Amino acid sequence: MGMRIHQLPPAIANQIAAGEVIERPASVVKELLENSLDAGADSITVEVGYGGLNQIKISDNGVGIVAEDLPLAVAAHATSKITTLDDLYAIDSMGFRGEALASIASVAKVTISSRPAQQEHAMMLHVHDSRSTLAPCARNVGTTIDVVDLFFNAPVRKRFLKNEKLEFQAIETVIKRFALSAPHIGLSLKHNNKLVLSLPAAINEQAKQIRMTKIFGSAFTKDAIYLDTERGAMRLSGWISGPNYQRSQNDRQWVYINQRMVKDKLINHALKQAYDGLLYPGRFPACLLYLTIHTAEVDVNVHPTKHEVRFQQPRLVHDFFTSQLSAALKSAGSKNEEKVYEYESYSAESADVCEPYLYPKPTRPTEPDLILSSTALSDADLKNSIQEQSDLSQRDHPPAPWNDNRALRGVAPRKSLPPVEDESWWVILNNQYILVFLEQQPHLVDLIALQKKWLLNQLNSDNLPLESRPLLVPVSYGVSAKLKERIHELQSSVEQVGVRMEWSKEDKLLIRTVPIKVPYLDIRLFAESVAELESFQLDQVRQVMSQCQRFDPQFLSVEERMELNLFLLSDQHKGEGIYKALSVDDCRMLLHV
Repeated sequence: MGMRIHQLPPAIANQIAAGEVIERPASVVKELLENSLDAGADSITVEVGYGGLNQIKISDNGVGIVAEDLPLAVAAHATSKITTLDDLYAIDSMGFRGEALASIASVAKVTISSRPAQQEHAMMLHVHDSRSTLAPCARNVGTTIDVVDLFFNAPVRKRFLKNEKLEFQAIETVIKRFALSAPHIGLSLKHNNKLVLSLPAAINEQAKQIRMTKIFGSAFTKDAIYLDTERGAMRLSGWISGPNYQRSQNDRQWVYINQRMVKDKLINHALKQAYDGLLYPGRFPACLLYLTIHTAEVDVNVHPTKHEVRFQQPRLVHDFFTSQLSAALKSAGSKNEEKVYEYESYSAESADVCEPYLYPKPTRPTEPDLILSSTALSDADLKNSIQEQSDLSQRDHPPAPWNDNRALRGVAPRKSLPPVEDESWWVILNNQYILVFLEQQPHLVDLIALQKKWLLNQLNSDNLPLESRPLLVPVSYGVSAKLKERIHELQSSVEQVGVRMEWSKEDKLLIRTVPIKVPYLDIRLFAESVAELESFQLDQVRQVMSQCQRFDPQFLSVEERMELNLFLLSDQHKGEGIYKALSVDDCRMLLHV
């Protein structure tokens, strides 16, 4: 006879639910902070012991829980947030399932002390192994939840946790994200009895900007573009980074929907589309955005941790984001001249804020102006125009940029093109594209992509360790604690590709050597990008290195141009996305003739 179906005991069911809701100590902090917000608190204190592995204690001054309801607080599917099915489709609170406290109590030892204003004294509920006791205690109006020995009864889950430092960093990130979703709440964070973060309640716009600067860093604030716009029942407000502020990862794209912290793919795609053509490859913008939308238009009950949402009209939301962000970026670009940023000194408050990418500001793709003529452009006229543009490219004022990436898509490469024989047929259009005359046919070439592919081919053909050269003056800069730990893990492996890293007495990162074939390596970007790799594969590291080499088409010698041209015509790559043949009309648009 087969196995019979039976009802799971509540303790096991709660542990299964906890596996979805409570992933790590930071998950506990998030759930308890949201409970405090729902309780109307305007002051919250978070105390953490050993990265949250030993203790998480959160106290607030909210409305409190009446004594009779305390046992229900840790019962599964018990909540004060909703009562009917209709409430589920119009959720305006952070919590509503009644799962969080029950899940936490199933994998930790929990003590809840609470006092509502109408109650003479506080009551304390202690829960351990599904057993609970209730007793009077002393405290002011509000609630304190003390979570001790997380995952004490789930040793497998506990083994998957990171070390104290990484778990605390995750908690700190959750608190910072919460702080910007509810600026009216005063927050303090202690770790091992040491005050780490103190954020007074921000009750006006100036105080909100101070809080934003403290969390995002002044580099973001200096470049930030403010927007506040509405369309129908949607309102979008907040700050986005200008093109000068570029990050190596997308960890500073913070979006809140009706005050709820979310990580939504649709919104991420809208952000990417709005910044298309403004950022360098592999770089990301930062943003702090608040979307207010009718609760019936968004479903927050689609993910265990409520990080993801589902919109009733996703296309409408996507277009709203893209159009408003694009308009804000365009408006800011037309008003402000390009800025040059100085590096900020390392500080504990801005340790995890990457420095701006110190390259010229890329321009948004624009269609070139057409200068119409009643006569056709002859080959001789075209060649003369190209020669004039070649002369101009050697001066201080290059021609107007042209950056239409669509021109490079889906183009089959020519099989037999002779190398460049005359330097005049190499015309620099901007910092990325060149015009090359091959076999009496003009071609548009993405020079940056070509150079990176050529360098990657060179690195892949060399044996390890790569030959390196010492820097005359070692490069030194401060790094965040998170990045430092990752670099320590990869330090010996990175030397295989010719980069030797050390640590100074001030605990700053020192770079002493770089590969001979990568003389203009963006060292900081390389270190940050390698640290982001999930596993250290040398092929991936070579790829990262080729992406982090600085290229400047203005200073290429004739020999270097010839070498790149030969590589372009070789069979070592298919040429997809590198170049395309142009018509006479295309050249007229490019050269404004």
